[in-house]
Amino acid sequence: MIIRNFAKEDLSQILELCREVRQHHIDILDGYFTEQDDNFEQMAFLASLEDENTIALVAEENGTICGYLLADIKTAPYLIAPHIAHIGNFGVKKEIRHQGIGKKLMNHFFEICQKRNIDEIRLGVYNKNVDSYKFYVNYGFEPMEQKMVFKLPKQ
Repeated sequence: MIIRNFAKEDLSQILELCREVRQHHIDILDGYFTEQDDNFEQMAFLASLEDENTIALVAEENGTICGYLLADIKTAPYLIAPHIAHIGNFGVKKEIRHQGIGKKLMNHFFEICQKRNIDEIRLGVYNKNVDSYKFYVNYGFEPMEQKMVFKLPKQ
């Protein structure tokens, strides 16, 4: 298993894996999300190839993409530690989860962040996504804030 930067040739496999992750979120959040828009996802991943403030990694074994991580680097001048990496997209193929692939991706990502003098790594996880929540807590992430949603009734 190697962890490397995302390449354009990975796109079809990444879109397939993103679709699987999206379906997982649809299932656990009772249909909160729509089906994946491949064009939208494709644009985000292709943009990452040209953006020095994006980190896009894949876990690959024998030519097969097993996992991915996509993060944005931002500066928040109003914070004491202003250099932040925000993980926006992270997933491992369902049939091979719990085999250390996520940890390998995260370790590689942490190394990159340390080299780039990142102060803090952030991510969002849905309350109902218990397995992912446990993974992040076991990795050392701490809850920092609670986002709240109010769904307006239809008229």
